[in-house]
Amino acid sequence: MSQYSTGEQGIGVTVITGFLGSGKSHFIRQLLKRPDAGRVAVIVNEIGRIGLDHLIYRHLSSRLVLLEGGCLCCQLHADLSQTLRELFMQAMQKKIPAFSHVIIETSGLADPSSIVFTLKHDFFLKERFYNAGVLCVVDSCHAEQQRQDNPEWLSQLLAADVVLLSKEDICPEKVPALKKRIKAIAMGVPVSSKSDLEEAEDLFGVLAALKQQGKQKLPAFGVRWQTAGRPSLKPQASHTDVDVITLTFGQALKRGRFIAALDAIAEKYGTALLRMKAVVQFAGDDRFYHVHGVHQQRSSFEVLDIEPQEPDSTTPCVVLIIKKGYWQEEDRTLFNVS
Repeated sequence: MSQYSTGEQGIGVTVITGFLGSGKSHFIRQLLKRPDAGRVAVIVNEIGRIGLDHLIYRHLSSRLVLLEGGCLCCQLHADLSQTLRELFMQAMQKKIPAFSHVIIETSGLADPSSIVFTLKHDFFLKERFYNAGVLCVVDSCHAEQQRQDNPEWLSQLLAADVVLLSKEDICPEKVPALKKRIKAIAMGVPVSSKSDLEEAEDLFGVLAALKQQGKQKLPAFGVRWQTAGRPSLKPQASHTDVDVITLTFGQALKRGRFIAALDAIAEKYGTALLRMKAVVQFAGDDRFYHVHGVHQQRSSFEVLDIEPQEPDSTTPCVVLIIKKGYWQEEDRTLFNVS
């Protein structure tokens, strides 16, 4: 039971937004490992024809739904509404375990204000769910570059009730200036460190309190909307033009060739490479590995927890999100398995 009273009735919906590679998935995974996360449903929205993020969640939640193929800020409003309806009815019919909270992870290009709009104006949803707040994850290392190049970064920040800084430990020298900029743009919105929220005993209660704290900071909130440009509360369809390149593999890859291909892609496309995610198997190794990157920064390889009976349903692939017009089709050959 939360020690913080929100006065709301129904199932809370927390939207977790943030630009590509900001750390949304990592934060949600840590949340789902908590002992108090047993009544949380998760909806994951990914751009592209193959979703990957759900692979790192599915052993942590029995109430997981993947919305792939587009942005929630664009054409998937009906899908979101239908998904919430189905989750609710399946729990009522005891086809899935009951849940008391929903997390929606948006794609890195989504404007979350459109999800808030859907929750507010869909009659079925507003009778059963309530907006528990928008948490915006901001990448401390790449925020300034993303702010300058991508309008979604600003839309996500302006829609936030709480801002969470990620990667502070990687780029600590950038944090003071970033906090100052965020407070100038999103006046009144609380800014938290990832470690503070991950260690909170009652995360959703803390988020509710922080959201309320932000509301109490009007008139700063009113000034923020007047000076920074009020985002539309209606669904928006325009965002950074990107190409989503999906490379699928029918067999295991040589580890050295795969790493060389990723390095070549990162060096060639530089900042035009917005995001890279992969699930891959290597020759002589039955395990599946997950790897991701932002621009030219790549994570280490992580073994995915995939049961022995599941490999046939897992597609080894690399998904690249690149600014439109930069991709060169011949670069597919970098990953040749022959």
